[in-house]
Amino acid sequence: MSKIKIVYGTGGGNTKIVCDEVTRLLKEKGHEVEMLLVKNAEPADVGEFDLLILAAPTHGHGEMEQYMDVFLKKLEAVDMKGWKCTIIGLGDPKYDDDYHLEGIRIMMMFLKEKGAELVGMPLRITKSPFQWLDNLVVQWVEKLDVLING
Repeated sequence: MSKIKIVYGTGGGNTKIVCDEVTRLLKEKGHEVEMLLVKNAEPADVGEFDLLILAAPTHGHGEMEQYMDVFLKKLEAVDMKGWKCTIIGLGDPKYDDDYHLEGIRIMMMFLKEKGAELVGMPLRITKSPFQWLDNLVVQWVEKLDVLING
């Protein structure tokens, strides 16, 4: 199976909750999964992988989570052509109705500009993640598993 790295940023812990569930589900499917907290991560820490998942919430009025923003700036110096990547983004419309999932767009544009290959659609979680763990997250992992395994 595939070696998957999840680099995640989290403020209140919701992104970690989703990434923990994604990790559990992917491991059940036989994948090797490692999670890295972006606050403590350097590009070299990502190492080798078959799929990189970037996961972060959107803060305020459409702003990238601060540590993911720093990490993306560090990745600017890395050749990402050929990297297979996907995205998990969280947000809450109570902060901004229009831009509460803007972090997804920011990460997507970054990966496209770097020449990475986007695998599947981003997982979009709005409001509390708990309501989505048993359905949306499971369905997303199922689709991702099919895309990874061909």
